[in-house]
Amino acid sequence: MSTAAAEPVMDEPTRAFIARTQQRHARMKVKQVVLGFGFPILLLLLWEAAARFGVIDRRFFPAPSTIIASIGPFITEDELRANLLMNVAATLRRLAIGYGMGATAGVSLGLIMGLNTTARFAVAPLIYGMFPLPKIAIYPLMIVIFGLGDPSSIALIALGVFFMTCINTLSGVRYMQPIYHDVATVFRVPGPKRWFKIFIPAAMPAIITGLRLGLGQALILVVSSEFVSSDTGIGRFIWDAWQTLDIPKMFIGLAAVLLFASIAAAGGNYLERRLIPWKR
Repeated sequence: MSTAAAEPVMDEPTRAFIARTQQRHARMKVKQVVLGFGFPILLLLLWEAAARFGVIDRRFFPAPSTIIASIGPFITEDELRANLLMNVAATLRRLAIGYGMGATAGVSLGLIMGLNTTARFAVAPLIYGMFPLPKIAIYPLMIVIFGLGDPSSIALIALGVFFMTCINTLSGVRYMQPIYHDVATVFRVPGPKRWFKIFIPAAMPAIITGLRLGLGQALILVVSSEFVSSDTGIGRFIWDAWQTLDIPKMFIGLAAVLLFASIAAAGGNYLERRLIPWKR
């Protein structure tokens, strides 16, 4: 007698339905890839045509082919390549430190306020009151406190990320379904296990959203701060190019920022699939 589990028997309509569903998902994937790559390429082609036929001013909006050609020296010449990589590394260092500090503090305080009414009543009004304030407006104060250079930039990034992650985490914990609290109470789940096995997973979609928004905020703030008070970084690279009206070089810096953002978005999607697969 065979010990293998018997495969479920499906009738013809069920098999046909499954086949149609798989085909529909496959078509949707193809459509997603085609539109995801095709639409940006179409925009670049329109930009190229507009520049070549004089629809736009090529002094300020050079054709994409001109920008791509200007990348060559930054790949082949050692000095230019080293300068670009040094600026990229400086930006990534500030971004990683500031984002790590802000996200850790924001998620932690958001969880505490979400699960403790005393902390929420005391701190939440201050958080919500300060959140609309443009973070770049606080940067002069950061420079006064921490001085010019990395410390003030990192503090600004951490502050911006903190508000994004804290508010989203608080919302995720507060508006989770009441059944999670009921289950934890009925089964007398201990405090630490209640946090890490029930409440944090339930709030994870909101936490991931906060982390992704915080990363976008961090990119804006790191480049903005480098315009003002740094000698290195992609922001300084773009600013120096603007001051000398080296427009292709400026677009190279903008492309580097866009590359950061694209990698961050892909990383956020991967993190979301890994941590909250039930939200697919």
